[in-house]
Amino acid sequence: MCTSCGGSTTTIVAKDILPEAGSNSVDSAVQLIDIFRPHLSAGAQILFPFDKSWATELRQRWTTWEHPSFTSAIKPATESDLVSIVKLCAQHQIPFLATGGGHGAGMGYGTIKNAMNIDLGNFSSVELNAEANEMTVGGATLAAQVYEPLYAAGKEIPLGRSRCVGMVGLTLGGGIGSLQGRHGLVMDSLLSVRMVTARGDIVTASRTENADLFWALRGAGTNFGIITQATYRVYDAINNGQFINADFIYQAKSSRGLWDILKWADEEMPPELSIAVASGYDHAEGQALLIACVEYYGPLEDAQKFLDPFRALDPIKTGITSVPWPILSATAQFGNEETACKRSQFVNCYTVGLGQIHTDTLEKVFNMFIDFYRANPGYEGRFGYQKYCNKKVMAVPASETVYPWRNIKTQVLLRNMQTDHSIDAEVDALMRSMRSALAATSGFDGLQTYMNYAHGDEDSEALYGPNLSRVMEVKRKWDPTNMFGRGRPIPISS
Repeated sequence: MCTSCGGSTTTIVAKDILPEAGSNSVDSAVQLIDIFRPHLSAGAQILFPFDKSWATELRQRWTTWEHPSFTSAIKPATESDLVSIVKLCAQHQIPFLATGGGHGAGMGYGTIKNAMNIDLGNFSSVELNAEANEMTVGGATLAAQVYEPLYAAGKEIPLGRSRCVGMVGLTLGGGIGSLQGRHGLVMDSLLSVRMVTARGDIVTASRTENADLFWALRGAGTNFGIITQATYRVYDAINNGQFINADFIYQAKSSRGLWDILKWADEEMPPELSIAVASGYDHAEGQALLIACVEYYGPLEDAQKFLDPFRALDPIKTGITSVPWPILSATAQFGNEETACKRSQFVNCYTVGLGQIHTDTLEKVFNMFIDFYRANPGYEGRFGYQKYCNKKVMAVPASETVYPWRNIKTQVLLRNMQTDHSIDAEVDALMRSMRSALAATSGFDGLQTYMNYAHGDEDSEALYGPNLSRVMEVKRKWDPTNMFGRGRPIPISS
């Protein structure tokens, strides 16, 4: 760590001032206050786990699985606060993690122990310039905050499937979602960012300014600094912002028919259509169930031909509605999609990207899933396939961003939420087996991982592929002491 980045010249090592997680050490708290308070604005807050406002003033992480442990937190009010915090953390060797939406996962975050949480909750804003087709958001702005302003102005932007994720975090990992068939990934709409770097500098990154940093941010952004605001291109809303949301629930006997639809979509997927198929298990009834969520931006008469194959599979429940864009994600899956937005759940995720659908493999992993459910009554989990047209995504040159896997046609998300933690090891073994089986027939030579869904045990090749060496060079230039990206670090040396 840098020990001469401003402030006093005396270096206090983190272990001397940071208490162990859960400790109520007043002396350590006083030392931290003495270090930071003189350099912060009046609106900045310094908090500790023993403060009554800890849980209310700070945005709590959405999953308790492999979570970082914090002994303190600072909630900066200004960019100048952030500059001071970064410099002082470097000087005093204090580990930290900056958080916005709090929706990041991955086992790498569990290695962050006794750290300081830099909570960006005060950087939460939306400014829309409809005439220029541009929108600027704060570093902690949630996706939920942009729907209404855009919809009211007759605009839209590609977003993910959940309203509760942070806009910036969603973008930095890539940003897949139902509008990518029309507008590409979320990061493809990013125009520029303003951020604090490891040196404590405030810089702008765009295609014309600090272009190397802008390239690296789009796919590996958490490794380079703290983004205070991001500016995006927005688009005229399609069909006046009205979507068709069609949900279907099936028994296990319909599984192959669903896999065949996904296989058809490998080549025939129109840009207006998105498909998500998830599997779960009803312990009370002792049966597996599948749910298909089909979204189409356009009128119902145009959507009918895409809905007919789902109707033909004999669903046990069907719901088809026309909904405005702001409530689409809350409506999906009969209103259950927003379960991903509950805070402090135990959620352990795995993922794999597919370039093709292999129906026998999908049926194999489906049966593995069912067998495990039947043998483990304490298990709760879902696995699903998200399918979006990727022609617009592929139209962007592969060299444009560090995220390399624009050729993925189907994203697989394996999400585990068991309360019986005696089976955690068995769950991980099952997930690795399912991931390996899917990767073996994915159509790719190796594992291709979407950063925002990554488990954390994937190697750097799975995340960055052919762009690994180049992103390592950018990392050495902008963050040579590896202050950022502790959850999913980019290797500094070969």
